[in-house]
Amino acid sequence: MAGKVFALSVPADAAHLVAVRAFFEALLAPLFGDATPPLILALDEACSNAIRHRDPALRCETLDVSAEIDDAAVRFTLGSFCSHADLPKIKPRELADVRPGGLGTYFIAKIMDKVGYEPETGRPERLALVLEKALPRAADDRARAAGRE
Repeated sequence: MAGKVFALSVPADAAHLVAVRAFFEALLAPLFGDATPPLILALDEACSNAIRHRDPALRCETLDVSAEIDDAAVRFTLGSFCSHADLPKIKPRELADVRPGGLGTYFIAKIMDKVGYEPETGRPERLALVLEKALPRAADDRARAAGRE
């Protein structure tokens, strides 16, 4: 994926997530239209999790979020999201367990086309969270090519 990259770094505090939402909503709205709010929800949940549940050894003073956009998709990257040891703990709770909280990873997985973790350059102990979503016209083109339209 080689496209335009947009990045934002804010203090790692939930009070600053309003700036993250506003920045990326303005960026995505022309591309996704009415489908933008769910993407912002997924990004907000990911950022909230990064702030709230980050391994203390990886705790950073900033939350670094980038979006790479090309003709086919948007790819969000949240830096220093977790360590390799954290991966088994990152999962949604059972939906039958009705209580507040704990569904962020479920919503993220339902909204995004791809959720993954990649080692950070120069920081092998840290993994970045990567979220991908096809642009609406790219998804339509794939559906037409597959004869589904």
